[in-house]
Amino acid sequence: MFRPACRLLFVALLLCLCTAAGAQRPVTITGEAPFAKNEEIRLLVFDDLLNYVPTVAASDQIDKNGRFKLSCSTNQIKLAQIAIRTSKAEFFIVPDHSYHFQISVDTTLFKLVNPERYGGYLQVTSLSVDTGDLNYKINRFSNYFSRAMNHYAFRITVDKDRSAYDTLTALLYDRFDIRYNPLNFYQSYVYYTCGQLDRICFSKEQRAFYRKYYDNDYILYNNPAYMSLFRESYSGYLYNSRHISKDLLARTINDSPDYLTLFNEAGRDPMLTNERLRELVIILNLIEFHGNEEFDGGNIIRLLQYIKASTHFPEHIVFIDNALSRMSLSNAPQRPLVFRNAKGKKCPVKQFEGKDIYVQIFQSDCLDCIREMMLIKEFNRRYGEKIQFVSLNIDPDKGSYDRFCKAYGEMFDWPVLYFDGNYDWLLENGVETLPDYLILNTQGQLLQRYPPAPEFGLSDYLMSRFGREEEPQSQNPLFRN
Repeated sequence: MFRPACRLLFVALLLCLCTAAGAQRPVTITGEAPFAKNEEIRLLVFDDLLNYVPTVAASDQIDKNGRFKLSCSTNQIKLAQIAIRTSKAEFFIVPDHSYHFQISVDTTLFKLVNPERYGGYLQVTSLSVDTGDLNYKINRFSNYFSRAMNHYAFRITVDKDRSAYDTLTALLYDRFDIRYNPLNFYQSYVYYTCGQLDRICFSKEQRAFYRKYYDNDYILYNNPAYMSLFRESYSGYLYNSRHISKDLLARTINDSPDYLTLFNEAGRDPMLTNERLRELVIILNLIEFHGNEEFDGGNIIRLLQYIKASTHFPEHIVFIDNALSRMSLSNAPQRPLVFRNAKGKKCPVKQFEGKDIYVQIFQSDCLDCIREMMLIKEFNRRYGEKIQFVSLNIDPDKGSYDRFCKAYGEMFDWPVLYFDGNYDWLLENGVETLPDYLILNTQGQLLQRYPPAPEFGLSDYLMSRFGREEEPQSQNPLFRN
């Protein structure tokens, strides 16, 4: 059913007035996490569901009784995470709401660098059951949808059994109120989650799929079901569209960055007639093209910078900013990166001015990590004047790091530092297994995510970059200069 144009205009004006007024409203989360006394707990929120980048909205130290309190403000429903160390749990926060949670976890998995890989998620239980609560309703739907999909998935995806699709759809529509309602977060979540089923079953009927899910006046930037369906629907779209030639992409990206030509030509595609949607598709695809040898990475950055400066859709700026931060060091966040040394004093990486920093990440009980340090000792002797080596300990218990330094500290002639609980930094850099390695500059910015390991390739890497070091001359008395 189509809404009258006047009503759409009224709703749009109302939303604009609310946003202009900056109607940030409080959200409070209290609870107990008895397994993590004295640990830091963080509230992460997602303002960018295109790049899926969280920001820290609040943090607290869990007290000796296991209690915590987190507070933030928001003007809309947002996807959020509670994080303790590297364990997380997702939920939704709603303005003007208070939550009281009991948090538990498998304590064995909790100690791992990446507990998520082994199912070590935080288990969050609301201590006040409210069947009208958004999280309750979404969890109820998601659990049913997952079980139903698991039951029918093979018949739908492999056997191409249309009757299985019809049966599953009838079950979902019978149990849940599934309809297009962009002003209702829950109904939109359900509607666009079910869109994944249509995307699988009707991949060749793109026009009908577009009309059902995207041919409207709304882009639901804060709804993960919408944004997930959008990313999967339009990933690589410009490259594969029969309405946009490869020659045009090459000219507007590689030869001379020309956003206006690209934007206008993309508008010829009947599924990109909506200008707001078209710009978002172009942003998504430019982000995907970066790093592809077929496209000029520098020109992609210039195009994104142009879009940021000229866009009529300010909601897109956060996506561009986060993408540029990953692509270009000149746009990366300039926040200081600080660790601690064996004496407990803060140790900023900027002290290593003039050198790139090769970081080996380890824990005290990682035997492979300690064996690598014997190799790093030799590399440091030969190349230490040209590159800074740092071994970074990420033991959850700092006492383990202190004992390690007392036992082995005299063996090392390069800094062996402690990460000081900076779990967000580990998550941002994708540190999941040990040992791991990074190359940073002295602003803490990532120069190389996967440099060679000490045992596999680092010797050749250092030699090719800095040249072979001169070995001291023999002290044999028969040796002549």
